[in-house]
Amino acid sequence: MQSIYSPPAGQTGATLIVALIFLLVMTAAGVTAMRFATFEERMTSNTQFGNQMFQQAQSELRSHMLEFNTSVALRAPLLLAKDKPKISNAAADAASLPKTAGEPQPLAANRGVTIQSSQVLFAVELPCTGSSAEKFTCLHFEMQTVAALGTANSSQTQGITYEAAK
Repeated sequence: MQSIYSPPAGQTGATLIVALIFLLVMTAAGVTAMRFATFEERMTSNTQFGNQMFQQAQSELRSHMLEFNTSVALRAPLLLAKDKPKISNAAADAASLPKTAGEPQPLAANRGVTIQSSQVLFAVELPCTGSSAEKFTCLHFEMQTVAALGTANSSQTQGITYEAAK
């Protein structure tokens, strides 16, 4: 009996080699896609933590502002900051603060475990423009808050001005 199918004499398994190379290329493409997806996930997570820390720092600043405006007695940190010794001229120049600026006074964190530091410093005392007969003086302060969670952090600064009788 004769065989109907007889393989060509020169065939040496080229299809198998092509299929294995194709499989190798597809595996490399899949691994690369997974790496990119993981990298993008990390970037998204860092952006989310950064935004969360920005909101936390802003919330801390707003809560201190509300506290200062609620009662004159709650403005004690501002008075303590005003009475702090002045920082050196070199430090004032480096920080773009006036030469009258004082050392920072720490503020207690109002909420949240993510607040790394919160402080207020006295900047300058100037006559208030538009006040009746210059009977008032304007006290300018600067509040700084740093919120951190893992590797994400946000440093926020807010200026405050209060009018006080001379």
